[in-house]
Amino acid sequence: MKVRPIIPKLGIRYGIAGGLLAVLSFVVFYYLDQQPWRNLVSFLLDIVIVGFFCVLPIREFKVRYNRGELRFYHGMSIGFLSYVFIGIIYSLFIMLFVLWIEPGYFELYKSVQLEEIEGMKELIMSRVKENPEQFYQQQLDGIKEITKGSLIFDAFVKKVIIGLFLTPIFSIVLRTQRPK
Repeated sequence: MKVRPIIPKLGIRYGIAGGLLAVLSFVVFYYLDQQPWRNLVSFLLDIVIVGFFCVLPIREFKVRYNRGELRFYHGMSIGFLSYVFIGIIYSLFIMLFVLWIEPGYFELYKSVQLEEIEGMKELIMSRVKENPEQFYQQQLDGIKEITKGSLIFDAFVKKVIIGLFLTPIFSIVLRTQRPK
């Protein structure tokens, strides 16, 4: 099976655009002191951005380049490239942000996570039946062990997981049935 050259071009082009928009949303939320890693609106915006920049190239391929036809594998290929490039662009930005733009961001991230888990101590202690103290201490230790690399990888994985769930839906909805 021969891959049409437009498939990677569309996926990469829309992935880069979506990645830049995801970066923009992160910057806006961060500089408005909204903590983009904990904000529900930021998370929903991530879903919209990844979804939008996965469905647009699939639809463009179908309408503009493939005479109204779309197979499931076309949609999955284009969507895969799109959400992976969104994740790459976003995680590269997070790497730059953590290492050079705002070096204090990483410590702020960890301190906010620690404050949040400490604020939930009573809830955790009441919900965990076996060894609640040990479980709570494991949660604290886990936050203390977060590295910059794991934060960057987490940023990539979150974008990819969103795309992994949305792309098959778009590929099924937009595909065309073969005439019988």
